[in-house]
Amino acid sequence: MDSDSDEEMQQEQMQLAGLLLMQQSIRRRDGIRACMLEWREVKNDRPMSGAEMITDQLQGHDECCYDNYRMTTDNFNTLCNELKSKGLQCNGEVKIEEQVGMFLQLLGQASKLRKIGEDFQHSVETVWRCIRNVLHFVVKLSSDYIKQPNSKTPTHPMLADGTQFGLFKDAIGAIDGTHIRAHPNIKDKFKERFVNRRRGYTQNVMAAVDFDGNFLAVVAGWEGSAHDNTILHSALQRGRLYVPRGKYYLVDASYVNTPQFLAPYRRICYHLGTFRDRAHGRTEYRYDKPEELFNHRHAQLRNIVERTFDDVKGQFHILKDMAPFDFDIQIKIVGACCTLHNFIKHHNRLNNVSDEGLFRTTQGTKGSQVKGANLREHIKNSLWQMRQNA
Repeated sequence: MDSDSDEEMQQEQMQLAGLLLMQQSIRRRDGIRACMLEWREVKNDRPMSGAEMITDQLQGHDECCYDNYRMTTDNFNTLCNELKSKGLQCNGEVKIEEQVGMFLQLLGQASKLRKIGEDFQHSVETVWRCIRNVLHFVVKLSSDYIKQPNSKTPTHPMLADGTQFGLFKDAIGAIDGTHIRAHPNIKDKFKERFVNRRRGYTQNVMAAVDFDGNFLAVVAGWEGSAHDNTILHSALQRGRLYVPRGKYYLVDASYVNTPQFLAPYRRICYHLGTFRDRAHGRTEYRYDKPEELFNHRHAQLRNIVERTFDDVKGQFHILKDMAPFDFDIQIKIVGACCTLHNFIKHHNRLNNVSDEGLFRTTQGTKGSQVKGANLREHIKNSLWQMRQNA
């Protein structure tokens, strides 16, 4: 009886082992089939090729072009011509318009490479090669559209004498940072640096913006845990940000207050929503002290950075859902979106800026902080006196 039991047990074990091997084989086969399904060549089963499709879209209504590529037909054609002047060429049988269309579809709609391949009737490999090609030349184009101001830059009309912001006449724009979802793709021991306060992986992008909503400087690639003031100091030291003599940027309270970077008073009401809540439906705001009036005017001007970031994120959805490309590619994509934002605004006949007469500035010395405090006090007291006399 014991020998029969042992034989039955061995048979059961062999049957169980056979079932496990069969399940592993099925899983392995299904995995291979899934990979083949993902990377197979795109079948040309559509009535139009990619070249024919984009030609048809560009000859149609502007809304069709904007929905697909986030710009009008005229701006699309102008972009193709400017990239061609930078050196962009046809990639085999793929026309320049097709390459630019693939690139803008990635940025504007955050489309997967597979989806773009199906739309343009090309393999994923061809799509990715074309997108990297266009990205390279858009980065070259950035120097033509992201330019920093100089000491001769005229005062913005919104800051003219006699207006409610006239005392800020030497301000050339505002600086702030935003977090863009990131896929670090680096060694595990460094990945934690990209974790922000909300426990997500992001890159901290700092930008300087003028009062028309144009990017003047973009510094991307910093870890999500990096402090805003650290990024600003590094940008100054490396020459990626300049402040013209006699001018300054508006910054929030996370930055050090200096003559080049004017910050609000800390521990004083600052955010626009708070002022609106305190107004209780009245047409005029009431301020208990001059620091509140200064902070309100400061916030109204500096808010242009947040609005500009919102615009570019709404225009190019990849900034809300970054794909897991190499991190260098992710950094370039952020710069490309800002460049295209300025490109569109420029060709919609909004102001652009010059890059002449710049000089390097330093930050953070005790003397500069004292001068910054004096400038802030002067504007605060003048604003309060004007309001008392009104």
